[in-house]
Amino acid sequence: MTRAFALLLLNCCLMPANAQDSPDTIPVPEETMQKLVIHKVKPLVQRDGEMRIQGTVVLNAIISNAGTIESLQMVSGHPMLVGAALGAVRQWRYRPYKVNGIPKAVETTIRVEFLKEEAETTAAEEESPVQGTADVMPGRLIYRVGPIYPPLARQARIQGTVILRIIINKLGEVRDTQVVSGHPMLSPAAVDAVKKWRYMPYESEGGTSEIETEVQVIFTLAGS
Repeated sequence: MTRAFALLLLNCCLMPANAQDSPDTIPVPEETMQKLVIHKVKPLVQRDGEMRIQGTVVLNAIISNAGTIESLQMVSGHPMLVGAALGAVRQWRYRPYKVNGIPKAVETTIRVEFLKEEAETTAAEEESPVQGTADVMPGRLIYRVGPIYPPLARQARIQGTVILRIIINKLGEVRDTQVVSGHPMLSPAAVDAVKKWRYMPYESEGGTSEIETEVQVIFTLAGS
């Protein structure tokens, strides 16, 4: 009964991957795509009663030219592990695979391992962000949005600089902001703008890390 229910859930969770319907998709070896991973989510450990299930789930994946998972299909693996593998891999992100400088959608294999060591541990502690210095971070900024000047602050001729402490996630997105200093009528506009900024992912020791740094948003009025 339990196995039949698991198989039913498995059939409902799978995302179809039809290579024939994607003529622009090119096959790429698993080893090559592993080097392009910039964000990887570990699967939640599964257990059946008191028995911890181990093994490897093999998936066939279509990865878009933007580096996001487009579709997944199971190749092999324990039915009780497949759901967790699918849920984790859907969140993975890659640097685009390029041919002659042009990003391409690819078809590849992804293996998700459920090991004994992982099964015996609790959730891993969050990695501490790398401290980004003010002289390096401007060169890593690839997309910047200017703040919208608050109308009331403009009428009151309020100017100044808002300093924010931010955390940049492994995808280069600003995931957290904290006001360090600045006029309270200007700070919300600064936060709204900085949340839209994008940075180059920070790579260290073969992986990617979050970055913590400070940024300044300057508000000036014409004629001042």
